[in-house]
Amino acid sequence: MVIPKAKVPDVLKLYHNGCSGGHVRVKQTLLKIRERFYWVHCRNYVEDWCCKCTNCAAVKGSQILSRGALKLYNVGAAWERLALDVTGPFLKSECGNKYFMVVMDYFTKWPEVFAITNQLQIN
Repeated sequence: MVIPKAKVPDVLKLYHNGCSGGHVRVKQTLLKIRERFYWVHCRNYVEDWCCKCTNCAAVKGSQILSRGALKLYNVGAAWERLALDVTGPFLKSECGNKYFMVVMDYFTKWPEVFAITNQLQIN
């Protein structure tokens, strides 16, 4: 069926925003519409409609990936700056320890590992 330009927004609203549409992508919306309707520059209208859809834009979210700023920390002496990490739980040892606390010096890259009973309290 050939659609006049005045009725194009109604068809797009029905097939993209409506219950049967479900805010699907351009390709899927275009396939549904082309099964029953035709108008000049149909693809351009569908692409424009889907790009301007506020519901689709809200679900997609931002396309810009935010990352934490990488910083270079200068360290001038051993044990001046430390990295600490707790791993586990592992099987309980004879002493009742289930976690490992790893402490590493940024300057010398020297690691020290300590067995601890839980993550909250260090013995």
